[in-house]
Amino acid sequence: MPETMFDRRSEAEEHYRRGLELKRQGYLLEAELEFKQSLEADPAYFDPLLEILIEQEEHGAAEDIRSDQLLRRADQKYQLGMALMKNNRAEKAVRHFEAACNLESDNAKYFCGLGEALAKTGQMREAREKLRIAANTTGGSNSEKYRARAHYLMGKWHLEEGHKTRARRRLMMAYILDPKSEKTAKLMKKAGISSLQKIFLLPKLKKGQNI
Repeated sequence: MPETMFDRRSEAEEHYRRGLELKRQGYLLEAELEFKQSLEADPAYFDPLLEILIEQEEHGAAEDIRSDQLLRRADQKYQLGMALMKNNRAEKAVRHFEAACNLESDNAKYFCGLGEALAKTGQMREAREKLRIAANTTGGSNSEKYRARAHYLMGKWHLEEGHKTRARRRLMMAYILDPKSEKTAKLMKKAGISSLQKIFLLPKLKKGQNI
């Protein structure tokens, strides 16, 4: 009986699970072998490829797999950037976020990721520039969430620098876009935004004033 696509994916997932367990135990070479076997079973399965690329980026291994050749979609490049950020490799994440932004220049999520990565590397002016783009970009899935995130981060930085008026406006915009965010609510309280100010500022900001 010929092997089906379901069989190939099941085999790939089994190798992937083994790889993750070996990686957790510290057997990195054995884990990489399992990830490669997973890819051989089902080349369309992205997760094991992501694991291999993270290891190569983290440890400077000889690139027998080239991310620029394999990661064709913007979201794949974004995922690799996020994985590197989680592994404290912001400087390596930057180029993958940049590649995602170049492929989809109207995606708020990608610009937000790039802004955060640039900030982690100390490039604050560039980070603010990318977050301003993210805050005003409506493309991509769940764009309001990432636009809110961009406003929140800029508000946080303004507050840290003592620019309370700027911080309040950014935080209010974050609140409008994502009113359920606990982080935003806490920072608004820290910035001294009262209930009266919310009532006064919300209508103006909702009209889309340029901030």
